[in-house]
Amino acid sequence: MAQELGNIGESNVDDNIIQRNSGTAASKPNKRRDLAWRKVDFVQPDAAWKDHLVVDQEMSGKTPLEFVRLFFDQGVVNHIRDPTKIYALQKDAKEFGVSSAEVECFLGILAFTGIVKMPSYRSYWSNETRYPVIADAMSRDRFEQIKKYLHFNDNLTQKPRGDPGHDKIHKVRPLIEMIRDNFMKIPPEEHQAVDEQIVPTKQRILLKQYNPKKPHKWGYKFISRAGESGFVYDFEMYTDLAQTLSDQGILTLAKVRANRLKGCALESNSKLKARGRGSYDWRVETQSNAIVVKWYDNKPVHLISTYAALDPEDTCRRWDGKRKEYADVKRPYCMKEYNRFMGGVDLADMLLELYRIDFKCLAAGQKPMNLLQFKTNVARVLLSGASLATPKRGRPLSDADANSQKKRNYTCRPPDSTRLDKQGHFPAWIESKQRCRVCVQAHSKVKCIKCEVSLCFTPNRNCFLTYHTM
Repeated sequence: MAQELGNIGESNVDDNIIQRNSGTAASKPNKRRDLAWRKVDFVQPDAAWKDHLVVDQEMSGKTPLEFVRLFFDQGVVNHIRDPTKIYALQKDAKEFGVSSAEVECFLGILAFTGIVKMPSYRSYWSNETRYPVIADAMSRDRFEQIKKYLHFNDNLTQKPRGDPGHDKIHKVRPLIEMIRDNFMKIPPEEHQAVDEQIVPTKQRILLKQYNPKKPHKWGYKFISRAGESGFVYDFEMYTDLAQTLSDQGILTLAKVRANRLKGCALESNSKLKARGRGSYDWRVETQSNAIVVKWYDNKPVHLISTYAALDPEDTCRRWDGKRKEYADVKRPYCMKEYNRFMGGVDLADMLLELYRIDFKCLAAGQKPMNLLQFKTNVARVLLSGASLATPKRGRPLSDADANSQKKRNYTCRPPDSTRLDKQGHFPAWIESKQRCRVCVQAHSKVKCIKCEVSLCFTPNRNCFLTYHTM
């Protein structure tokens, strides 16, 4: 089942839980039909999970960079490099010799700017607020050059507005397609959340929408559009979407607006409220076997599903404002199932917001790596690999200047993906002895120029080799 990002206006659903069932042959969407809603028993389909868990079996043991490489591979980096060179020729008629390593370094810098916030990007190179991790990896002028020419597509291939082939996102279309194709290589898991996502922007572009209820009031709005074999579908009513996904072996559960349920007459809000909190009504669309449940909590909630129905019913604890105490409220199974998996996209939005860039997988039994550790690890590896391939520019420091810069005794431990990459690890002599990073008890005047750690390198003790191989 392919999923394509596209801007299709207002979203009809809040969150979907998609359960991938047995592979059923895909079909084109049915023409508009009359729906038959009846208050009958829901026929439970075979919803057993028949695949395997990718995260537990295939993603365990991968470093953060290896995990990112699954989606943002070398082909994506090379694609960013080539249109950037082309745009430099188009804009200033000069050859811009940017390498893939420099593109990775540029991306690593952007990742760090989302972690360590400063008033402007020049602050990272300023004498007063210099941040060595970024400033030592690439010069400010080189960063500004790449930022000036950065492109993801050839402007000359864009069709004019009004042309049938005009693409509103032409400038980023190849990048989106390449990353999307890489995502499609990863087999889906049992439950997947689908929802709209706002990408904040202040650019003048037709895709931009205004939503005062969102933290970023202006931005692009994207949701997933379901497609198979090149077909992309738009759905006015969610029942049509549920039917199409069910035909393709994908079972769904979603919260849906009442006005999207064509011809489905449920009990009124006043009747459900009179019956008490936790009351519900339902209807089954007999042709597609989709059930709609209207559950009354503090206010009515509409759910539609092709696999989760009413039973087994349970209770949930809710605060009773009148009695000033908690009370048990009756709840159908579909509501319980929805609450278990809802909000995946909202969680992703929250994590993105924590370390958003303002300039425009785990082994069993191990403690999960938090987002800050993950993003810092990827950024440092990108910077460390690229800095070796990027020539330093500017006047070399004189002896007086070099002596005036005090070196810190403490250095950060490099990520394992850098320590074991077998590239650019060379020994160098230092003036004063420092504690060996491996054996700890001994001190050495030898350090690795890439890892910036002191290591024993003697005929009797080769901690240098141990550190870079174990």
